[in-house]
Amino acid sequence: MIRLIVSDVDGTLVGDGQGEGSLNPEYYSVIRRLSGQGVRFMVCSGRQRLSIAKLFRPVENEICYACDGGSLVFDREKLLYAKVLPRETACAIIRDAREIPPCDVMVCGTERAYCRSADSELYRWMVNGYGYDIQAVGDLEKNIKDDIVKVSLYHHDRAEELTNPWFRPKWEDRIKLTLAGIQWLDCVPKDAGKGSALAFVQEHFHIAPSETMVFGDNQNDMEMFALAGESYAVENAREEVKRAASHICPGYSEDGVLQILQKVLKNN
Repeated sequence: MIRLIVSDVDGTLVGDGQGEGSLNPEYYSVIRRLSGQGVRFMVCSGRQRLSIAKLFRPVENEICYACDGGSLVFDREKLLYAKVLPRETACAIIRDAREIPPCDVMVCGTERAYCRSADSELYRWMVNGYGYDIQAVGDLEKNIKDDIVKVSLYHHDRAEELTNPWFRPKWEDRIKLTLAGIQWLDCVPKDAGKGSALAFVQEHFHIAPSETMVFGDNQNDMEMFALAGESYAVENAREEVKRAASHICPGYSEDGVLQILQKVLKNN
């Protein structure tokens, strides 16, 4: 029997950057009914908790959250763990990111997110699309007192290409790097990530991989697939993600995840 269902958000449940009101309301009913059957639902996303909570507003106090690429894990409102980047490492990443001028940088802390300027595509996208609590602070190295859990490099469609020549080879052995769609390269602690978050939640609630179902679309979801008895890549996923999954379901535009959840509900 499935006891834990884990889903990515962007590209899996909704389109990239879609905010409150964009999720099919039927998800809320299904999540409540699954909860009544003893099935936990966890959202595992690069988004911050506030952004996820807005998307799941009717059931925000009934789900678990693995936020900021798996660096923060919440059971409802209770923080279960936080993986923090050493300050020197975070600042070095920020300095290197500035050497890729087409990319902007977002720093995610335990309290909120931070960027350089409110007059930027990134800031507007995070506020108007994702519904983030984000603060423009100018100098990202000097003006953030928060513990840093993630540094993300952003470009509206070329993040993978722009970070490939030297940035990723330099950092890939020191931190965990994951591509999240065409817009983001996420940098998190080596012991963080979606797979680490899922493994923690399974141990915390005594749930076996065979009792776990996972949905995703991108590279940062693949590490969860190995920890799930049932893994689904949505049809619009990257090809390598589809190959890594045990199943493929319709894409987010067809509410493919919802279709599978309804079958789980029926089978249970």
